[in-house]
Amino acid sequence: MHPVLYYFVLKILNLIFGSNILVYRLFSIIPLAILGIIGFTHIRKDFGEKVGLLFSFLILFLPGITRYATEIRMYSLAMLFVTITAIYGYRLYKDRFSNKNLIICGIFSLASAYTHYYGLMAAGLINLAIFIYLIKQIKQRKTEFIKFISCAIIQVIFYIPWLVFFVSQIKGVSNGFWIGFYFPDTLIDAMIVPFIGSYVNRSIAIIVTTLLYTFSIYLLYKEYKEKNWINPGVLAGIGYLAIIIAACIVSLIMHPILIDRYLLVVMGLLVFFIAFSLSKQKNKNIIIGICTIILIISIFNNIHIIKTNYALSNDEMLGYLRENVKKEDTFLIYHNEIVGFSVTTKYLDNKTYFHDKDNWNVGKPYEAYGPNFKCESDLNKIINELSGRIWIINISEDDLENEIKKVYDIDVLDRKEFKIDYDNSYFSFTLIEK
Repeated sequence: MHPVLYYFVLKILNLIFGSNILVYRLFSIIPLAILGIIGFTHIRKDFGEKVGLLFSFLILFLPGITRYATEIRMYSLAMLFVTITAIYGYRLYKDRFSNKNLIICGIFSLASAYTHYYGLMAAGLINLAIFIYLIKQIKQRKTEFIKFISCAIIQVIFYIPWLVFFVSQIKGVSNGFWIGFYFPDTLIDAMIVPFIGSYVNRSIAIIVTTLLYTFSIYLLYKEYKEKNWINPGVLAGIGYLAIIIAACIVSLIMHPILIDRYLLVVMGLLVFFIAFSLSKQKNKNIIIGICTIILIISIFNNIHIIKTNYALSNDEMLGYLRENVKKEDTFLIYHNEIVGFSVTTKYLDNKTYFHDKDNWNVGKPYEAYGPNFKCESDLNKIINELSGRIWIINISEDDLENEIKKVYDIDVLDRKEFKIDYDNSYFSFTLIEK
């Protein structure tokens, strides 16, 4: 579903540490820790101590970021790459055009594109902005323009190999793309993603986010109403907004691709916009008050994460399976509900079928589940091959066993439903015999 760099890194970690979930989760924290350090180094050096401190604080404590801080996803790594690309892109823009800055910007731009497609959009936007700026001053900066174009061409050449897979991904999900675009909810989710976390009430998140955005815009307006609006904070805000607009356009013309958590990839731009804006507030008590509110929300968010991650309800489901699953049993994961794999990965020796109802064309990558796994879009073909005890895994209320009963002679031996605290998940397990 995404570009491949993050998975290559996970594979390297796997070769070094084995299948160590703790290592994978800690790896998600490392990019955020680096971003926090960058606030005290790069951001402080370029924009002042107050901006750097606020940037580091927001990166480490915004609930929307900490929500995914330990999940085994590419978001924190992509956020780091995009932020570094933006920092060095701005240095090129601010007449600090050096081979070092250009090379670093180019490397992390390519890394962003290879980590997430929102990273690709962000890298393209940053490179486009530099291109427009240099071409306006091409008479004075002809040599720099040629160097930049050379760097851009190299990036494109190195990304061409992935474009082949990108096209195949588009074809693979064309019939079963799961993301929806619902106005205005999708846009609201995009707006509140920094504050929603896993605990914060949606209404509270909307209020807090709206107030903070409004206050940030007001501070910039007040500071620059008689000056040039093209300042670092405005550029970062425009960049973040441009990604949302681009995602909306693609969603309306092609497939929906706007989903709130994807914006974590470019969250560094939004965080800098807020940090730069708040730094213009002369009253320290107001800044301290805002940071205190964010800190309190973050603490409650983290407490909630700890409670759900270690809730007893999570173990009840696994305990049920340990007591009832036999070596000869077969698993049937129904109707593209891939969350079911979180269960079957503990039983790789059992034969497992995945009902690819919408033809997502995922059979090839899912071969990673081993020789006992089979992906099939035709449910009847799956049922014809099945015999003995079969576990039907559902994460919805669909009653698959009754659908099967209409055609096949089966006995329902057991049915168990679990609503577990972790990620507010629902699982149903139906044991049938054919």
